[in-house]
Amino acid sequence: MSAPASQNNIPPHKIPPQPALDAFCRKPAVHDVSLSPDGKRIALITWVRDRFVLLTQVTTGGDVRTFDLGTGKVRSVIWGDERNVVVQVSTTIGLEAFAGSRQEHTQAHCINIETGKIRTLFDDMGGHYNIVEGDINRIKQDGKYYITASNYQMLGDFPLLLYRFDFDTIKGKLIDTANSDTHGWVVTPSGVLVARSEYVRLRKEWRLLMRNEKGFWRPVFTQKEAIDYPSLIGLGRDENSAIIYLDSGDNAGEYLEVKSDGTLSEPLDKGGYNRAPRFHPTTRLFAGFARWDDWVSYEYSDPQLKRIAEVCQKAMPGYNVSIYEFAAEDPRKVIIYGESPDDPGTYYYIDFGSKDYVAVGENYPDLPPEWITQKKPISYKATDGLTIHGYLTLPPHRDAKNLPLIVLPHGGPHARDTSSFDWEVQLYASRGYAVLQPNFRGSTGYGDDFVEAGYGQWGRKMQTDLSDGVRHLVAQGLVDPKRVAIVGASYGGYAALAGVTLDPGVYNCAVSVAGISDIKSMLDFDTSQSGSSTSPMMLSLKRSVGDRKTLDQISPIKFVDKVTVPVLLIHGKDDIVVDIGQSRKMERALKSAGKDMTFIELKGEDHWSSVEARRLEMSTAIVAFIEKHNPPDPTRV
Repeated sequence: MSAPASQNNIPPHKIPPQPALDAFCRKPAVHDVSLSPDGKRIALITWVRDRFVLLTQVTTGGDVRTFDLGTGKVRSVIWGDERNVVVQVSTTIGLEAFAGSRQEHTQAHCINIETGKIRTLFDDMGGHYNIVEGDINRIKQDGKYYITASNYQMLGDFPLLLYRFDFDTIKGKLIDTANSDTHGWVVTPSGVLVARSEYVRLRKEWRLLMRNEKGFWRPVFTQKEAIDYPSLIGLGRDENSAIIYLDSGDNAGEYLEVKSDGTLSEPLDKGGYNRAPRFHPTTRLFAGFARWDDWVSYEYSDPQLKRIAEVCQKAMPGYNVSIYEFAAEDPRKVIIYGESPDDPGTYYYIDFGSKDYVAVGENYPDLPPEWITQKKPISYKATDGLTIHGYLTLPPHRDAKNLPLIVLPHGGPHARDTSSFDWEVQLYASRGYAVLQPNFRGSTGYGDDFVEAGYGQWGRKMQTDLSDGVRHLVAQGLVDPKRVAIVGASYGGYAALAGVTLDPGVYNCAVSVAGISDIKSMLDFDTSQSGSSTSPMMLSLKRSVGDRKTLDQISPIKFVDKVTVPVLLIHGKDDIVVDIGQSRKMERALKSAGKDMTFIELKGEDHWSSVEARRLEMSTAIVAFIEKHNPPDPTRV
């Protein structure tokens, strides 16, 4: 294996200077993009000097309207109608009705692009916080657009209420009342409620409810399941049916259609992993599947959508292309997203009817293509013979031999890495490091057996899957065994700490971002936050980590005496997923043991690196730490 010729063969005097850290660490210039119902306007969220900004413009060009959204954590934007966009912003805050514990709550702000007026859903509505729970949907009734949104009422048993909001007044009209066990609704484009789902925790029972001919909700499908209960996905092939996903039982891993009388279809596709249903942008009826492996592909049953998906790929040779948004009422008007070996991501508007084609925005416009390097899929055998897949990224403008390595395990752990552009991988590669991203056992995308192979293997085989990858690269002559570091966040942060405590002798240094150090205390804290040790989330987590009696054996904090290399701990103070106490306790334990360690707390940062300034602070510290303790070769340029 060698680095891409397009990089190594460039004469040094023609290579632009190495990009500064912030060229990689900035949040993507396109945070989210949405197309109006008539397909004539684009809304785009971007960053300007640490502030979110909403830009709107017509698809054929013209004036751009700009709205300052401030420094809050903007999550998404959708069009409500032709004049109003809905921007969702989250905040880490403790609300009294939610036991006062700090959680990530979302507000929905409606912005009139003509007047600039901003109004918030559920403002001045008695019995509600001005937050939203679940999805926001656009509907059209009597020629007028509305949005639906739900929220808990702060009375009695906290029922979940679904409202329809008018853009003229932003006053909510109640359209359904459900109990607090409800997860969500399926709504037609005309606002008809077709289905809703609930999970009754006390009975450990998932229920799908649909309306009978008199309009009353009744359960049509139920399943007893403590952990892997079904999910309600969307409309079926007509407005009297819904799609559900079964995660256990005889049809585990399958998508089925349920009729209003409870009749179940056969599985809707041939099965497989990493797939999800796709729906028609106009009717919202089930229209096929998207499948993810290294990249996404589409299997549409609707002939028009099938043709559009095929043309999208052919329109951009050399690119990996995905359909980012099918939201206009005319499905020929779409937002697509593409990546190529020298393009870290660009969004385009295409009208297949008029042949209009507009570049909407680039994710990383300041990154020179000469400094972008490709991920290469690799596979190797673990010690027990299991095949592990992953990705190797080689540094640009370096010879592919005896390289320093950064092992970068993903979080989850039930997740996976893909071939998509990754700013962190490219940052480390630009500094002269090879980067290994193993999809260790327990990762998704390789079947249920592969996920289940990770149960009870934290700190054990899941850990040696990483070091087996290191040994594989060393045997190929690609990596210097004396220059290997491990960097990870969340579960990856745990793996970094486990790498220098439970599997020592492999790594020169470790960086743990929001990592778990004490698994028992993690379970106890999460139980106190969720209010139950038997919720599906807690039971799933316990299944993943294994027998409680053995958890000390896989907790890095119990083995700080094994640490012989420098450790960097980083944690956001607003993290609600992994309590910052995990890093604080590890800091104290390492200090008490006299180990070389550094701890950085990031003010205002959450679990997802949402704050750009904190991401730069974190990345600057990591690169300086790695370059000191796991130095790269001198740069060629």
